[in-house]
Order: sequence, then structure tokens, then C-alpha cells
Amino acid sequence: MKLKIIAFTFLIFGFVAIQTSCKKDKVLEPFLSANCPDTVFYQTQIKTIIDLNCSTSGCHDASGAGGLNLQTHIQVSDRASDILKAIRHEGGVSNMPQGAPKLADSLANHFSCWINQGKLDN
Repeated sequence: MKLKIIAFTFLIFGFVAIQTSCKKDKVLEPFLSANCPDTVFYQTQIKTIIDLNCSTSGCHDASGAGGLNLQTHIQVSDRASDILKAIRHEGGVSNMPQGAPKLADSLANHFSCWINQGKLDN
């Protein structure tokens, strides 16, 4: 009988240890898509996406006509989550670019990678 209690105790302990370690691993490891390049560069990649699709004349440029200026790294990084939702056409924000087709998934993935890599101004 004692052997069954000891075995049951080790079984429960092992299950709890596995569950705890799995949750810990998921929390500590940042999410990076397998499709992310080593580094996504703001100046040559993200800014290009914004300049060609968002900061066009009368939209999210310095004129402010679009209600949001996306000309600087700070302006883009401060609203990065909303921008990603908008270009993915997710709920809670207006779909962007307005009046144009949804951007390619590869561009949205690139933007997501930049966010996950810390929204660096590189």
C-alpha cells in the first residue's frame, strides 16, 4: 500500500513539474515566426512599407489629413500594433490602406517580425 502511495505521489509531482515547465517556457520565450529574417530593419524595410502604402500624399503624412502622421520611427512604433491590425484587416481598427486592396501577407509578416524584434530604429 505504501508503494502505491509513493508511486502516486511521484506521478502527481511529475505531472505538476511538466505542466509548470511548459507554461514557464511559453512565457519566457518571445514569439518569433519561423518566417522572420534574422533582423528586420526599420530604415530600409519598415519605413519603405509605410512610405509606399501609408505616408502617401493626403494620408498619414506630415499634412495630418489622414488623422495620424506616420513619418518617424517613434510615430510608427507607438502605433505598431494598430498598424499591424489595420494592414491585416483585423477588427477594432479601420482597414488600411483605405480604398485599396489588403497588403500582401508577406508585408504584414515582415511588420510583425519587426514588432517582435523590439521595434528597433535600425
